[in-house]
Amino acid sequence: MNNLLFATNIKAVLEDDTEVENVKGFLIDDKRVYKTSDNTVLTGNKKIKNILNATSLVPIELLTYISTRGYE
Repeated sequence: MNNLLFATNIKAVLEDDTEVENVKGFLIDDKRVYKTSDNTVLTGNKKIKNILNATSLVPIELLTYISTRGYE
């Protein structure tokens, strides 16, 4: 298993139009996974639709690669 924390302090709008804050972005087994502060995985209608703000923890080249990976 390959895990990489690539972003923190994510503020986003979900598919159901609710807003969340303090989300973390991970690359797990070559898929993007977003988790809330209580470790809930954002998926289905709670999947991220738009990221409003985030703190990136990786170089832009790696972030570009991560953005092309599937979303769990």
